[in-house]
Amino acid sequence: MKKTGLVVCVALAAACAAPEPPRGGPVDVVWQRVDDPHGACQEVSGRREVFRILGCSKWNEARADGARVCTIYAPMPRSERDTERLATLGHELMHCFDGRWHDRWGRMTRK
Repeated sequence: MKKTGLVVCVALAAACAAPEPPRGGPVDVVWQRVDDPHGACQEVSGRREVFRILGCSKWNEARADGARVCTIYAPMPRSERDTERLATLGHELMHCFDGRWHDRWGRMTRK
């Protein structure tokens, strides 16, 4: 079980290497439901990933009204018990609000 958790963290961390978002103000979140998050995230980042990507988030420029726009690329959970996909969605949502909060190996870092 611990090994699976480590693999998931490493896979998520690889996808979350986006630039730090601007701070303050409202956040608009757009969820792109993708069937192939690995392929979608490689396309968005412009680089090939070694580890399997479960989802990613990408910051766009702030809108004219000052709202920050964060797009999440993650698959739709198959049910309310689909913990892997729900955890991926929550993980990427946390990046939309808090930016980069782990290192490249998946360990949480202090701000």
